[in-house]
Amino acid sequence: MTDQTIERGRGATYSSDRWTVYEHGIYDRNSVLSGQSRRSWLDDFDTLEEAQKAYPEAVVCATSTYSAACLNHLPEDGDYVPEDGE
Repeated sequence: MTDQTIERGRGATYSSDRWTVYEHGIYDRNSVLSGQSRRSWLDDFDTLEEAQKAYPEAVVCATSTYSAACLNHLPEDGDYVPEDGE
């Protein structure tokens, strides 16, 4: 089974008609998202054929595999100020 998909580019903040290749996995234990599903962009193409040629083992998906990360385990700190002060 492959851990790569080819699908139309979709995410929380973007949408594209290009064919996008993603790699799927799990965030490691050093991440605040440890144990959750991870989807990483690898490449994108104008045509499905180009994507399949470059990533022949990837599974073509008719719908997006995007899913939002669960952040419920993170502390809510209204006093947080980034290091750059903004």
